[in-house]
Amino acid sequence: MIRSSRALVVGAAALVLGACASGPTAPVGEELRAEVEFVGASVSGAEVDPAAMSRLGSGILAQLPGENSVVSPLSLVLALAILREGATGVTADELDAVLGLDPAAPGESVAALRARLAPLDGDVSTVDRGSPPEEALLHVADALFAARDADVSEEFLERAARFHDAGVTLTDFAGGTAKEVLDAWVRRETGGLVEEAPGEPDPETRLVIMNAVVLAARWRLPFDPESTQDAPFTRADGSQVTVPTMSALGSWRYAEGPGWQAVELPYTSDLAMILALPGPLTAEQWDEVRAAFAAGPSESMVQLHLPRWEHESRTDLREVLPTLGIRGIFAPHGELDGVFPDAFVASALQAATITVAERGTVAAAVTQVDAMATGMPMVDVELRLDRPFDYQVVTEGDLVPVFVGHVADPS
Repeated sequence: MIRSSRALVVGAAALVLGACASGPTAPVGEELRAEVEFVGASVSGAEVDPAAMSRLGSGILAQLPGENSVVSPLSLVLALAILREGATGVTADELDAVLGLDPAAPGESVAALRARLAPLDGDVSTVDRGSPPEEALLHVADALFAARDADVSEEFLERAARFHDAGVTLTDFAGGTAKEVLDAWVRRETGGLVEEAPGEPDPETRLVIMNAVVLAARWRLPFDPESTQDAPFTRADGSQVTVPTMSALGSWRYAEGPGWQAVELPYTSDLAMILALPGPLTAEQWDEVRAAFAAGPSESMVQLHLPRWEHESRTDLREVLPTLGIRGIFAPHGELDGVFPDAFVASALQAATITVAERGTVAAAVTQVDAMATGMPMVDVELRLDRPFDYQVVTEGDLVPVFVGHVADPS
């Protein structure tokens, strides 16, 4: 994670976020870190299950509307894995199972994953959508943003620093300035590929967990721009559009199975893109695809026609995660007291963007998890009058209708 020039290093025992008789620990905007080292590559044994991460990504995509979408399972897993450091009971079990964490050592498994990816880290400020770097870049960053009066557990903060390389920045949620702080972090950690945080925290927010992932990679075998031509693309409903389509004849690893075909396009470093059709594939089909490529299929000469694309997505994770088995974190008493007393997740969002063109791929994702305390008012029903509706103006008690009406278009 890029360090603030005003970062403070403090002892874990002295890491107190609430105001006290001697005054606050640090001004709002300062970053505090437990005095522990990020374990990084020293971890061995524990691992995050990539197949579980793939199923998580497929499960989310399956619930989104049939339109262009992009999701980062890596960003989501890294963000929720921080929350896991304060989870117990059934909630901890849910997170371990869905995220693919090692139940015996969840923090260590994430630290090992980060260490696995660390050699690909680089300067995101140099990333250009139109010209990916010669050597692939994969940048990962985590951070916590806490209200000054949040009673965040010292043990939780210590584990966030030790296993996730995450400090905590004191933030004024009640004063309405938190979004600016989050936006600045997002722009810095994504090199501006994502311009703002996915959501604006509620004034009652006690803690926000943020994760950013940036990918910039050049194809090992770039497409010749001169070969890109307009070609038809058939939508799911059978209608056709004409789109710029790249073409190349190359020797790539290819696999096929019942009802699917897939090809692997490597980047210049330790990364590749697997393209599979027809989509959407189920999580089980993706298991088959991944197993086929893990087995090391031989290369085939493939005449590939691939459309260019540039998409952005914003996913409300609170709507999709419960159907995939993560429910406890959203419950009023969801066994997150290890984060702070009576903690629960009030909002979970991800914003992502991807550009795929002749030279390679540039993508970025930001996951934001907002936590509150159960003492705060709970919303029982959310009603959006975002379609035609009727109304009556009535007297109180006996409900004499004074005016009645119908709104078909309020514009």
